[in-house]
Amino acid sequence: MVYDPPTSSTAAQLRYLIDAVTEFIVLKDGEGRWLIANRAVIDTYELEGLDYIGMTDMDIAVFRPHLTKAFRYNLKTDEQAWAHGKALTIYKSFELDGRLNTWEVVKTPSFTSVGTRHQLVIVSRNITDRVEAEQELALKEQKYRLIAENMSDIVGTRRLDGTITYLSPSFEHQLGHTISAHINGKIGSIIHPEDVQRLQRDLILPPENRELPTTRCRLRLASGIYRWFEVSRSMIWFDDIEEYQVVFTCRDIQERVQYEQRLHRLAYEDALTGIPNRRQLLDDLSRRVQQESAFALLYLDIDHFKNINDRHGHDIGDALLTALANRLTEYLDIGDTVARIGGDEFVVVIADADHALAHAERLCSALQAPWHIENQVFHTTSSIGVALCPTDSRRVHTLLNLADQALFNAKRQGRGCVCAYSDSRRT
Repeated sequence: MVYDPPTSSTAAQLRYLIDAVTEFIVLKDGEGRWLIANRAVIDTYELEGLDYIGMTDMDIAVFRPHLTKAFRYNLKTDEQAWAHGKALTIYKSFELDGRLNTWEVVKTPSFTSVGTRHQLVIVSRNITDRVEAEQELALKEQKYRLIAENMSDIVGTRRLDGTITYLSPSFEHQLGHTISAHINGKIGSIIHPEDVQRLQRDLILPPENRELPTTRCRLRLASGIYRWFEVSRSMIWFDDIEEYQVVFTCRDIQERVQYEQRLHRLAYEDALTGIPNRRQLLDDLSRRVQQESAFALLYLDIDHFKNINDRHGHDIGDALLTALANRLTEYLDIGDTVARIGGDEFVVVIADADHALAHAERLCSALQAPWHIENQVFHTTSSIGVALCPTDSRRVHTLLNLADQALFNAKRQGRGCVCAYSDSRRT
């Protein structure tokens, strides 16, 4: 094919744009001849002063023989991309400036209408410091469609009122929406309602004073479900239209968010029963105390639980603990909380402190109902100790200790009963 160079103005604009990014960018024709390379490539391959346009990798290797191995590798992976027929991602490592760098190389071929090779777009990213590279790209991105159209991240521009002015093709691939249906529309139409106001608050101050933070939001797919995306944004002044716009990139982080949620569950949920653990309970109690809320703290366990474990095994014991947690949850009112703090010990926080003792009596009675576990029936009782905030104390750990003391007194009174700390103190 014959290479038809762009006009001088187009070439200057393209040169400015591609030299502004740190990724390696190369455009080759179907015969492997170099058409465009950015400054990062020119510097790395020592192309300054060499008229490389129209040369193949091996043509250039004649002038840079010490890089022959790299050019041969380029040819090999170019052929792999052509054979693959679509974007091919390759990972490679090499030493750069005395440091071992790992690169992610995306080679995207395009074909003519008759199926012959047209062009090969090559984008190489140093993922050794991925975040910094992405931020650098976001700052320097201005209508750089060649790169945007070959990224999996969604790239777009929007006016300050939220009107979308550009979306990369990955918008359709990632979300399933058609681009034409959203150009000149409002970005808020696909953002989860709970995230819209938070994103808009970032844009209140004048644009020249704003450094927009990286944030997260949920975007609605064409199927109606939402996925989490990390959003990087920059205020850019566009000379041609003489206005500020927001250049944004959206990266799918659904798996990362799910992983973080799993970590949160591990940190704040009891692994056996799925209810809050001691850590989450302490956070909840601290919040209630800070808000000067009145509440009751019920400390309870299963009477003679050790005998059940010893006689029937830990599997039955675990099943009983899970069943008890479920039964406690069924008796919660709005604002109440139940947590397992260890072994067979549970804490129930009752928001209605004035009727806490009556609630505790109902729980005590409910926990005497039989348990049907693995075709066996078990009968147990539970002792409950009650402490009140602020009547007994405003300190979280003190409240727990007082409720524990009340529980001990309940066991002294014969088990299977309720004892309030205030009552036990008078006896």
